[in-house]
Order: sequence, then structure tokens, then C-alpha cells
Amino acid sequence: MAVAHGTAARELTLCAVEEVLLLTAATALAPSPRPGADARVRRARALIDADPGAPHTVRSLAETVALSPSRFAHLFTQQLGQSPMRALREARLRHAARLLEGTDLPVERVAAASGFASPFHFNRVFRERFGTPPGAYRAALLLVGRERSQCRCGDRRPCVSCWEGNGSMVSGRDGGVE
Repeated sequence: MAVAHGTAARELTLCAVEEVLLLTAATALAPSPRPGADARVRRARALIDADPGAPHTVRSLAETVALSPSRFAHLFTQQLGQSPMRALREARLRHAARLLEGTDLPVERVAAASGFASPFHFNRVFRERFGTPPGAYRAALLLVGRERSQCRCGDRRPCVSCWEGNGSMVSGRDGGVE
């Protein structure tokens, strides 16, 4: 039995920790489907939330729940109020925000781990969703984290949920918006 030592052991450990973080972030605070939603729609939503970085398509999700792509897209949109691809994009952006909050991965790696093929596209849609580019988002969280020991929700670090609440973080020094 081979045992890794030194740099190899460190890399294996970091990879394992990264995988745990990715899986945890994928399921954290994902909006749950409405209680009366079709079981197939709930299953597809659970697949998206469990692994937003996977190469999901309407066709692949529809096949997984045994529906035609058009019927699946219609049911999903009707019952959840957004298209499957919109839900996937939102799940990927939440996942990316959590990775930016909880890891030191470069923005390009965050984009790839969140299912975005292009870091430029990721930067654009992240900015549209959160009002700031990913690097600035992370920097703002770090800045706020240094000024306060807790997020207003009680977490030890500032989090995406509070950021989404009003589009900006609240400063701990004077209570004003940054």
C-alpha cells in the first residue's frame, strides 16, 4: 500500500477538501421547489442543485426524468416560475459566490468549477447578478470580514445571502452601505 508524503499528500488533501467544499456549496441555500410541484420537476431541480457545475442541458435533464425536452421545459417553467436554464444559471452563480466566499481558488477555477466554460462570460453574468465582478465581490467580503467578526445573519464570515438581500454589504463601522 502506497502512502503519499510531503507535497503529494498536501495536494491530495487539498483536492479532497475542495471536493467537500464544492459539494457542500452546491446544496447550501438552494431554493426549494414549491410543495405541489411535479415529482419529476422536483427531481430535475435537485439534480441542478446537487451539481450545478455539471454540463446539464434541457435534453439531459428531460431524459433523466423521462419527459420530452419540450414537455419538461414547459412543466419546469410553469411550476417553478423560471426556465430550466435560468434555474441552472442561478444555481451556478450561487455556487460560484459560495466558492468565492469560502475558498481562495482563482476566479477562472471558480468559473470552471461552477459550470461556466468561459471566464469572460462568467465575469459578465456574475456582474449582472451581483452588481460587481467576482474579484471585487471576494475583495468586498474580505474587507467586510476584517471590519466585523460576524455577518449580519450571524455567520462568522460575510455571506452571499446577506449580499443578495440589498445588493451590497453593510459596514460594521458606521452602519452605512459600502
